[in-house]
Amino acid sequence: MNYSSAIIFNGKGNPLEEKSFPLIENPEKNEVLVEITLATICGSDVHTWLGHRPFPTPCILGHEIVGKITKLGENVKHDFSGDTLNIGDRIVWSMTVGCDDCFFCKNSIPQKCVNLFKYGHERSDASPFLNGGLSKYIILKKNTAIFKIPDNLTDEEVSPLMCAGACVLNGLDLANFSECDYFIVQGCGALGIYACAFGKELGAKNIIAIDKIQSRLDVAKEFGANYTILYDDQTQIVEEIKKITKGKKADYVIEVTGDPTVIDLGIKSLRVGGKYILLGALYPNSKFTIDSSEIIRNVIQLIGLHNYSPEYLGKSIELVSNTNSKYPYHKIVGPIFDLSASDVEKAFLSLDAKKSIRPGIKTN
Repeated sequence: MNYSSAIIFNGKGNPLEEKSFPLIENPEKNEVLVEITLATICGSDVHTWLGHRPFPTPCILGHEIVGKITKLGENVKHDFSGDTLNIGDRIVWSMTVGCDDCFFCKNSIPQKCVNLFKYGHERSDASPFLNGGLSKYIILKKNTAIFKIPDNLTDEEVSPLMCAGACVLNGLDLANFSECDYFIVQGCGALGIYACAFGKELGAKNIIAIDKIQSRLDVAKEFGANYTILYDDQTQIVEEIKKITKGKKADYVIEVTGDPTVIDLGIKSLRVGGKYILLGALYPNSKFTIDSSEIIRNVIQLIGLHNYSPEYLGKSIELVSNTNSKYPYHKIVGPIFDLSASDVEKAFLSLDAKKSIRPGIKTN
């Protein structure tokens, strides 16, 4: 019998564990066996590791993953877009799997399915075990939305789309994002970088990127940001935004910092009739205080989104494929670490210290 190595998270404060699992080389008829070629570390993986939220353990973390098909279940013939699947195809897939039958699945928010399965978020102490990205192999279960990767995209250009990119694009679409004069991006981690590029491609004439780290603002400029503001005093930032926008303020603002204290600033940065897209501050006790009269009197719309509907992974792949000569998407990922407990911990520490945007884990 062959085995797959994996890195196990056993809860806050416990060391990461290297473990081998028996490899089910003949998957069930609706499943797919995938050899992982790259997994990228999301900020939520680090928050889990640090104990910022309740989480099932033991678990194989990692939900931004690309790989090659090793075995196909007999019923799995096509990907989400209808393209034929074959052994050896490079693929990525939606990080959530719904039942297709509950209220939420039938009303365009399948990522809130009452029987939701989420890669990198499930216990790994029962067969088939392999359900997260920090592993040599993974088993894709029934109803997983699979997407073939275009030949013109590298693993590094695709992996973060499985969470960050698809989530941003879904959020923009939920806000009916369209041509506008000013779009503010609060936070220039992976989601913010995608927000800059995607916002520009969807019609934002001017993008204002805000972050506490100058190096991230420098990257944002490469992804379409016209103006950058180094975060310091909120009052000064509002005045700077008024100056840049000639008093108009922004048509759209997206919050991708994970810090609820910036939400009041985001609301104050919107014009009358503006829209605020909230994606980042999603952890328990992310509380903030606002003046409700600002929302009501200024006809502000607040849009919240957690995760994404699977079709937005396909749409983000298409958008990146069409613009990868325009934006250096590969710069989002790095440095690259090995699949070992010590290297995964180094990757977590790198992201937690904001020394990287998306560290990568390679299995070979």
